[in-house]
Amino acid sequence: MKRRRTYASILTCLFLAAGCAAAQKEPAFSSGNTPSSTDVPSSDDVLSSDDTASSDDTLSPEDAASSDGLLLLEETLSPSELAMAAYSSFLSGDISLFDSEQLNTWHLEGWADFLQSDLTYEYTYLDLDGDGVEELLIQMEDAPLCYNAVFHYADGALFCWNQDMVEMTSGDYPLLDGTMVSQYDYNDTSSYTVFRYLPDGERETLFDLYARESLVDEDSDLPCPYYEVGGVEVDHSVFEEQLEELITKQLLPRSAWTVL
Repeated sequence: MKRRRTYASILTCLFLAAGCAAAQKEPAFSSGNTPSSTDVPSSDDVLSSDDTASSDDTLSPEDAASSDGLLLLEETLSPSELAMAAYSSFLSGDISLFDSEQLNTWHLEGWADFLQSDLTYEYTYLDLDGDGVEELLIQMEDAPLCYNAVFHYADGALFCWNQDMVEMTSGDYPLLDGTMVSQYDYNDTSSYTVFRYLPDGERETLFDLYARESLVDEDSDLPCPYYEVGGVEVDHSVFEEQLEELITKQLLPRSAWTVL
C-alpha cells in the first residue's frame, strides 16, 4: 500500500509540473492580434468525443495506485525522472516518501517549517554515487559550513545521507566530478577530506589535506606551521597549490545552485 501511495504521489507531482510548463506556453492569440471570425474554428471543426483519444490512455494519479499503474509508471519513467519528481515534492514540503526511521534519525518532521525560515537555502542535483541518478544537495546560500544536506532516491522512497547544521565550522560540499569535500575549521587549523558516496550512502575517503598555522595550546610540541597532502608533509606553497588544483578549481559554479 505504501509503495502504491508513493508512486501515485510522484505521478501527481509530474502532472503538476507538466501543467505549469504548459501554462507558460504562448497563447494561440496574443492581445495584439484579435482573431477574426474566420480564425475561430467552427463547431464542425472541433473533434467530437468519439474522435478524441480515449482517456484510458492517460494514467491518472489514482490509477497509478493500482498494480497495473505501478508497472506502467516504472516502465515509462526513467529512474532519474522518478527521482526528480520525488525531490520536487520534498522541496515543496512533502516528507511522505521518508519512512519513520529516516524522519526520526534526521529530525525531518519539521521540514515544512524549515523551508519557511528567514534563512536562505539553495539546492542542486548531482550524481554522487555513480548510479546515473542524481542526488539532491541542499545548503545555506553560499555557506555549506553553516548547513548542508544530501538526499537520495531509490525504489520509490527518499533517504537522507547527511544533514549537518550543528557546529557551523564544518560541512560538506560537492565538486564537479561528483566527489565531496568534508571541511573542518578550528582556529587556524583546517582539514579537507575528499570522499565519494557509495550506492548505500556510505563514504569512501579518497585523500586528505591538512593545515595547522597556529597552536591552540601554546605549550604544545606539535610542529607549526605544518601542512599535509595525502598524509605526506609538504611545504606551504605545495599545500596551497594542491588545495587550489584539487578543491578550489573543482567547486561547482554559483550558477549550478537554485535558491529555494
